Amino acid sequence: MGRETGEISDWVIVGGGPHAVCTGRALVAAGATVRIVEPSGRLLQRWTARTRTLAMVWMRSPLSHHLDAQPVSLHHFLHRQENADVADLAGPFRRPMHDAFLRHSEDVVTRHRLDEAVIEGRADSIRADGDHLVAAGDGFEARARRVLVATGSNVPRIPEWARKLQREGAPIRHVFEGESEMNVDLVGGGISAVQRALMVHRATGRTVRLWMRRPIRIDEFDFDRNWAKHRFFSSWSDLDEAERFEFLDRNPTEGSVPSGLAARLDRAVRRGWIRIEYGEPAVTWNAADRQLMLHSDEGAVESAGLTLVTGFEPETIPEWLRSSAETLGLPIVRGLPRLDSKMCWGREVYVCGPLARLRLGPMASNLIGARWATSLLPGVRMQPA
Repeated sequence: MGRETGEISDWVIVGGGPHAVCTGRALVAAGATVRIVEPSGRLLQRWTARTRTLAMVWMRSPLSHHLDAQPVSLHHFLHRQENADVADLAGPFRRPMHDAFLRHSEDVVTRHRLDEAVIEGRADSIRADGDHLVAAGDGFEARARRVLVATGSNVPRIPEWARKLQREGAPIRHVFEGESEMNVDLVGGGISAVQRALMVHRATGRTVRLWMRRPIRIDEFDFDRNWAKHRFFSSWSDLDEAERFEFLDRNPTEGSVPSGLAARLDRAVRRGWIRIEYGEPAVTWNAADRQLMLHSDEGAVESAGLTLVTGFEPETIPEWLRSSAETLGLPIVRGLPRLDSKMCWGREVYVCGPLARLRLGPMASNLIGARWATSLLPGVRMQPA
């Protein structure tokens, strides 16, 4: 792993998550030279930490959604390299186990030597320098003919009431802010909240109180699977920008739970392992006595700490990237890049991941979105699904 490079690569990828690995693999396979800028210095490190924080057992995506080229790659990996029973998959959508998906992803990284392409650092600017671009940060400059921004959702969603109490010293933390306490009081109503609630009960044996605004919404996937079909994607491409924003505003992709996990939650509730409280809790904090109280219609309970499992803020262009875009003259629409059909923002800067949802629609953030974005990049030949 290098911290700086004077050579000019074909591509520099900013970000080290699943989207970066998927695109990096495809670009290397197409013969391109690639460098990957990742703050931790390890590919998939942040994604793996988050999924393990939730003790994820099964992937939500089906077997064909992964980071390698051919849709059957994960199937072959399980069947041939691990001699695993391919029937050991969840439900009719054949979801793989999280650990199997991770081993396959690490195999993709190793086979394509992507770990050797990593520059440890955090990018804080992209600028033009003659006929190439420079992605720069704390102590490094990576030069390339093209830059791909493949960053994910990194700003935890924290309600204002919780921020206020945090400033007063209340023991309230977001699960993705490094929360390690096994608090039995949780706020959240989507897949991550349910997974965390089940994990806390397994770890502590105590009844978990899960506060959610409404009954869970059951959906097998976090977006309508039809969007992954070519004809639906073509229909999305035919919409103008106003219609796309209207659809995205009207159809949020967060807050749902697949049926199998919903059934596990229902069993846990019936057995008294998890208690669901509807509505956001009214929370009070007595700093002098260091007493946190949660109030509901049934009374008040004292809490040792409250864990927020409320997802992430909708991705918008971070300030460092906005500044770079303004310098390079790249178009921004309501906080998102305007991309062409090849995922190009302009000036040989490309984008995938959550920031590409104006081009890719509701699937932009997840694994099928990574595959679609990769398939559209110049020089890449890959099946989306």
